[in-house]
Amino acid sequence: MNFQRYDNIWISYSAISDFEACPRLYYFRSIYRNANNRRIQIVNPYLSLGTVVHKTLEDMGRLPEKEKFKVPLKEKFEENWQLLSGKRGGFDSSEKEEEFKKRGLEMISRTEESEMLKKKNYKLADDLLKVRLFKDENVILVGAIDWVELLSNGDFHIIDFKTGRSQESKNSLQLPIYLILASYNFNKPVKKTSYWYLDRDTSPVSFELNSVQDYIPIIREKARKIQQAKNNNDFSCKSGNGRCFKCREYEAILNDEAEYLGYDEKTNKDLYFLP
Repeated sequence: MNFQRYDNIWISYSAISDFEACPRLYYFRSIYRNANNRRIQIVNPYLSLGTVVHKTLEDMGRLPEKEKFKVPLKEKFEENWQLLSGKRGGFDSSEKEEEFKKRGLEMISRTEESEMLKKKNYKLADDLLKVRLFKDENVILVGAIDWVELLSNGDFHIIDFKTGRSQESKNSLQLPIYLILASYNFNKPVKKTSYWYLDRDTSPVSFELNSVQDYIPIIREKARKIQQAKNNNDFSCKSGNGRCFKCREYEAILNDEAEYLGYDEKTNKDLYFLP
């Protein structure tokens, strides 16, 4: 495969996770462009569920306080769900789609019953937050924070919505990355960080972090490994055979084994369905 080169290296939590799972998976998701100069995406129910729930809550969070709940969240969820219904959401049957839709509606109901979303929050912009990891180098840490609560003293509480059922590892770098991005982009200190497991909890679960300076060297080291792989043009599959569990779905696209669904203008990706 002809690996393409780009000037900037964009480092995010998902990019680091992909690279550590399989460098070839990272390549497909972060670097590869097809003949139309677009990225590619395999649709799946879990991704669609997360996308719809996150969009419903984040759109509401950008509204003025008095307008937040003028339209019921379930109604907004239904509107967003229609955009990813059927194969476009990775669903191979109506039964499967209803199963995931029910899960999503339960999450939305759980948040509506919580007092958390009624509290004041910092209105986040649509653009990704960015921090240059090394001086004079185009290695850039990026991310989008789900929710920022304004505490009574004006400080920030970062909340990450979780739509999956697994518990985040104590060594996870997701909240540390958000802490770094917030520290360099916001004018208020972050005093609290939490995960909100929407599939089970009615409120966020606090997750204690160290100082920002403790995490920056860790992120830089992981970024260097990605940078080195790019410089060496080496994104070999971790399994050695080129089709591990992590990257084989994307290999299926290149081998014309996946069904093309069309172009998603919002993400600038060509979407594919794999039964």
